[in-house]
Amino acid sequence: MLNRHLNDLTSKGYTLIEMLIVLSAFSILLSLVFLQISPTQTASSTRHFIEEMQADLRLTQELSYADGKSHRFSISPDTHSYSIQSTASNVIKTRDIPKQITIEKGTLGYQIVFGANGNVQKAGTLFIKTEEEEYKLVVQVGAGRFYLEKL
Repeated sequence: MLNRHLNDLTSKGYTLIEMLIVLSAFSILLSLVFLQISPTQTASSTRHFIEEMQADLRLTQELSYADGKSHRFSISPDTHSYSIQSTASNVIKTRDIPKQITIEKGTLGYQIVFGANGNVQKAGTLFIKTEEEEYKLVVQVGAGRFYLEKL
């Protein structure tokens, strides 16, 4: 009778091999999910950076207009960052550029200077590149307008 109870207990459980098969199948499925998340996360990070950069350009323009002094939006490819500076070279704000993004100077160079009236001193373009996409930032003369277009 004791042997019968022991056989019933062992036959109702899972063997080590069955557990390993289930766990390996589960880990394969889980790794496939993470492979799909990574490109989505990169695209979201790029979109977020571009929105922040546009907001910081607007902030630079608004500071110039409000203070009645020139302000500069400077991109530093060496440190992979950009900053907002006043005419006295006081850094107001600095932001890092994500590693997957490169900014190349077009006709504008690496500085956008807003005058005391909020207008840009020089019109031109900048190129923002990621692994998958490329954008062109166009800064126009007159009221400091700028727009971003996907290439």
